[in-house]
Amino acid sequence: MKTKYHHTVLYYPTGIVHFRNLELLKKSLPGFRFIVIVEPWVKESAPETLNYIEAENLIIVQDGRLPAEIWEHPIDILFLCMAYPNLFRLHLVYEAVKRNIPVVSIEEVNQLALNDGIINHYFLPLDYLGVPSAVEKEKFAELGIPSKSITVTGWPFFNKAAAVKKDRDLDLRAQYKIPQDWKICLLILGSLKEYDMVSLETRRIRQEILEIISMGLADYYRLFIKPHPIESEETIKEIQAKLPTAILVNPKFPIETLLSQADVIVNRGNSQVALLALTLNKPLIILPVKLKTIFHNLMDSIIADNAQQFRRVLGEYSWGKTLDYKKALAYHFPLTQEEAVRKVQNLFTQALEKRIPDIVTKKICIAVLYAFLRDIPKAREIIHEHPGYGPVPLLEKLFNHTITPEEFKTLKNALPGKISQWHLQALYIRMLIKCKDTRCIIRSVPFLEGFDGDVNPHYFIDEIIDRIELEYIAGREFQAKKLLDKFREDYSVFDYYKQAFDMLVYVYNRVPKGGSARKALWLLKNITKPYTRKWIKDKLTKKR
Repeated sequence: MKTKYHHTVLYYPTGIVHFRNLELLKKSLPGFRFIVIVEPWVKESAPETLNYIEAENLIIVQDGRLPAEIWEHPIDILFLCMAYPNLFRLHLVYEAVKRNIPVVSIEEVNQLALNDGIINHYFLPLDYLGVPSAVEKEKFAELGIPSKSITVTGWPFFNKAAAVKKDRDLDLRAQYKIPQDWKICLLILGSLKEYDMVSLETRRIRQEILEIISMGLADYYRLFIKPHPIESEETIKEIQAKLPTAILVNPKFPIETLLSQADVIVNRGNSQVALLALTLNKPLIILPVKLKTIFHNLMDSIIADNAQQFRRVLGEYSWGKTLDYKKALAYHFPLTQEEAVRKVQNLFTQALEKRIPDIVTKKICIAVLYAFLRDIPKAREIIHEHPGYGPVPLLEKLFNHTITPEEFKTLKNALPGKISQWHLQALYIRMLIKCKDTRCIIRSVPFLEGFDGDVNPHYFIDEIIDRIELEYIAGREFQAKKLLDKFREDYSVFDYYKQAFDMLVYVYNRVPKGGSARKALWLLKNITKPYTRKWIKDKLTKKR
């Protein structure tokens, strides 16, 4: 007998883990039908994930678009597993808002807590966002998501049964012949920045982590290292070369099994696995390498900034010291999975009852995002639907590159929240970088304050680079150098951005005057490089 569904959810997963999360959601919401949007890469890279989804509930993306007939279904909720803006996701959100379909998302990890308030992919205008803790709610509200749209749902995607049992297919001690009087230290690495731009782990940071462990690990510990699943064979070999006696496990091996068998777990402190370790009451050591984490001012005794401190914390655990993790878990992991499931059920009920709280404001935010994603015609089309709405005339001027500095100041304060302001500032920077009037730039750069990496900056890195140049042009050398120092090292791992920062140094850090001539000379010298080619192409093809 077929299940009777009362509501339909259009579900858009963007990673393999989201298919596992789907199964948990379906169990939590038995009266909901989930229609799953599937991109071509899934069929190629992980076809087994589709075996558990009925054919009638699969919608295949074709040439970057959904079949038009999808919206003929009586869809009640659009669920986004990741709310990072691209044109495809934005089209989904806009089609939903036109039909008064609320957009819901549940944070997949304690993102803001673990990254000290740095947001990396919740920029789309969400109507309902479920977060793991009150700390997350507070931080998201600070970033501009309306507090009434945020619900503390806990973390429903934690498979408790898998986390606490030992997997019989892998017994670390037996497989690797670890003596019973030895202990297992498990280091869990993040991804390198050059493989994952949102990562905060550069090669220099990883090198420091490995050096601290190499110098501080006691002889009676065997070190296991779990690389990030996206690591290349080359970087795995580099890790092995640095610590040849360490055992590197398969990067794709389930983390729960490794956590359950480790005696001590080491992490930088910006990963969900650190919190999972606390739920298992496992001894944990944090190597932050200058990153502020949730463990600072809460569990300072487990933080090690160097090899000597690492050796001390490890020794305390070896001598039998135990810690009470209740306070940390109360802050950041306050609900059981059962409580989280009930909260998720309530969140969906709320979305069904209240729908979209403020459709017009949401449409204006969508228009700004379309403009940021360089679809100005679509942005204009949307704001022209509401010509009398407060900020619309100034948005029209911004899109046309005719807005004055004073008008931009008014516009920046007209839309709520930091997220909207960042996008407006990014659009204004694009306008200013083409401006020939130095006086206008001098008047304008004070209104760019705050656009400096409160967000994970990969999303705005092109505009941040342009902002640095504008600060130099305006004669604000101190501000320019501060930003240059903040971003140059991390983003120089990418050849394209290394060229951009090299150009800024060459043009503006040599002599006080003659920037335009030096820029022309630098571009001429580097004519074959990708950054130069794109810069010239943009200059030749710029349109309003």
